[in-house]
Formats: sequence, C-alpha cells, structure tokens
Amino acid sequence: MAVDAVNNYNTQNTCLVPMVKGAGVGAAIGWALKYGYPLNEDEKTTKEYLHAQNEIKRTKETFSPWTRSYIDEINAKKNKSLAEDVFVSAYDGLKGGEKIGKVRILKAFRTISEKDPESMNELKSLFYDARLQAEKVAKKAVESYKLATKHFRPTEFFVTTGAVAGAAVALLHNVLKTDVKN
Repeated sequence: MAVDAVNNYNTQNTCLVPMVKGAGVGAAIGWALKYGYPLNEDEKTTKEYLHAQNEIKRTKETFSPWTRSYIDEINAKKNKSLAEDVFVSAYDGLKGGEKIGKVRILKAFRTISEKDPESMNELKSLFYDARLQAEKVAKKAVESYKLATKHFRPTEFFVTTGAVAGAAVALLHNVLKTDVKN
C-alpha cells in the first residue's frame, strides 16, 4: 500500500515551473509598462524635455517645413483662386523660423477685401488650415518625443520588478490552489 504523502510528492509538480512561467510573463508585462506608463513629473521637468517641448511649440508658430509643405501643396494647383494666391504671397520671402506676423496677415485680408470680398472666408479657412496642420504635426512631434523619453527609462527596473511580481503571484497561486480528486 502506497503512502499518500510519498505518492503525492512523486506525482506533484514543483512550484519552480509555475514560478519561472510567472516570472517570464511578469518580465514581459514590466517591459510593456516601460512604454505604457505615462511620464511622471520628474521626467517632464528635465531640462532636455522642457527645451524640446518649447522648440516644438515655437516651430508650430513660425514658418517651418510644415508650413512650406502646405504652401507647396497649394502652389502645385494649376488654377489657384485669388484667395490662394494672396495666401501664398503672404508667406513670400519668409525664412525658416520667422513668424508670419500680423502685418502680413492684415495686408492679405485688405487685398482680398479690395479685390474680391466674397473670397474672405476662403482666405480665413486657408490660414486656419495652415495653423491646424502645423498643430497636428507638432502634436505628433510631442508624442514622438514622449516615446523617446520613455525609451531612456531603465529597462532593468521594469523587467526585474515585473519578473519578481509575476513569480510571487505564481507562487501564491500554486500554494493556494486546491486539487480536487474524484
């Protein structure tokens, strides 16, 4: 007759295999959290992060490659409206990093109001669309920089913490599970 304690020991898995599996799953979750966890205040107040955010915001408000691509898109049209011509001429002569300025914008609106007042809404929408496009690209740049900031986080901390937590959960699960035998 077999003793139950010895028989159970021979057929029962050790807790090492579930702990290794739990540690592996926990490490993977920890690595994912490195990029999924939002930036904290310490990361947002570093000199490099603040400088990059300010540069992106400044570029959004100035003549930049984003604005140049929007103007080139309008220039590519064969039959431009008067509003499109006035809009493009408002940016003529600007160099990278310069603001368009209120004087140029007011001059463009004055030109439209003298020549074709009905095109005023079209000119407003062109300036508005240029601003929206610059804001959209700036928002993507901000998100990209946030991801780059997360990349500099210490991977070892997140992976190790996740592995330890996963192994602990697996151990607790293995200890607390009950086998029902018929």
